[in-house]
Amino acid sequence: MPSEKQSFSAPKGTSDLLPPDSLKWGALVRLAMETFARAGYQPIETPIFEATEVFERGVGETSEVVGKQMYTFDDRGGRSLTLRPEGTAPVMRAVLEHLVIRGALAAPPVKLAYAGPMFRHEQPQKGRMRQFSQVGIEAIGSEAPLVDAEVIETGAALLDALGAETTLLLNSIGHPGPDCRGEFQRVLGEFLKEHESSLAEIDRERTISNPMRTFDSKERATIEVMKDAPLITDHLCDECRTHFATVRSLLDDLSVAYELDPRLVRGLDYYTRTAFEFKAPSLGAQDTVMAGGRYDGLAESLGGPRLPGIGFASGVDRLLLIPNALEAAPSYDAYVIAAGEDLASEALKLATSLRRSGYSVLLDLQGRSMKGQMKDAVRSGARLGIIVGGDELAAGEVTLRDLGTSTQERVPLSELESRLSR
Repeated sequence: MPSEKQSFSAPKGTSDLLPPDSLKWGALVRLAMETFARAGYQPIETPIFEATEVFERGVGETSEVVGKQMYTFDDRGGRSLTLRPEGTAPVMRAVLEHLVIRGALAAPPVKLAYAGPMFRHEQPQKGRMRQFSQVGIEAIGSEAPLVDAEVIETGAALLDALGAETTLLLNSIGHPGPDCRGEFQRVLGEFLKEHESSLAEIDRERTISNPMRTFDSKERATIEVMKDAPLITDHLCDECRTHFATVRSLLDDLSVAYELDPRLVRGLDYYTRTAFEFKAPSLGAQDTVMAGGRYDGLAESLGGPRLPGIGFASGVDRLLLIPNALEAAPSYDAYVIAAGEDLASEALKLATSLRRSGYSVLLDLQGRSMKGQMKDAVRSGARLGIIVGGDELAAGEVTLRDLGTSTQERVPLSELESRLSR
């Protein structure tokens, strides 16, 4: 019986990350974490899977993420686990476990930053995969508008560092109380019931389970209906209205430009008050490159005390679609070239010594000729070639070649590092 042909394709909705794209990916993540660190956001790592109830209770059972997109399975002990579809609920779970329960939450807000893979079972498309990476920050423990402004400005700083031309959309979706979003949900529900027959079929179930999500529909029929829908900004309570006005004033002070979008909602149930998105029009349909908002009730939904928070997340794959965001080419300090096969070990010793001193150094591992090594050195993108020859070694020297201009000179080994540092 003939054997089946081996398939080496990655699973649907996933992709391999290879050089030079992997270098660009790594540079972007480093830039993000460095930008976040400048504002005091320290790194956190949470498991890639959590107890399923973390997302059911935190994100919300009526959300599309929980209802349709989660990768959930039972482990060998019969426990229901889920690959994390987003980063905020796991971070909050970690804060509750390690800081609140153990009494270590002394000076809120706790400011945390993360980078890592997320998983959602949805139709793959450019900039949206089933396994994708996100970077993000969370500020937990304060409901002060000052925190909202800092979080939004930190996101803007990252996008500015990437050279991204974006538009910040801003809204307040109030809080769930009966005098605020509760009343709006009632008014919106009545409107949707009156226009139910005009809504796209896929959106009709939302009129009961999560009416505000109809604002986020991509269906043309629903979009037309929602143009006349009541707006949350007309139903905010006085406290939420004052909070939002202060956030806007602070952003004005920071010269962070924004556009008010009273139809902007967030797709997860835990969001309250401030909601925002950064959009890059150059990316077409998948133009949202960063999104976030306040989630003052998330800790309580997970069984903890009231612990307000705000944060954002940004898809790394989506950010990499921004034109000219980062240079993809690697950068090496030098390429060590052995002038003869018998000098390969000397080339390795020199490359290793320079690496231990902090320089990025390549060398040939294929036994190429000197001409072949020189071509590979130029192709690698290294700044300098270091030629190790018998005569040079006998004199305690090497030949240093500028791979851009092709000029070269012999320099003492004792001066090599100082020359590289230039």
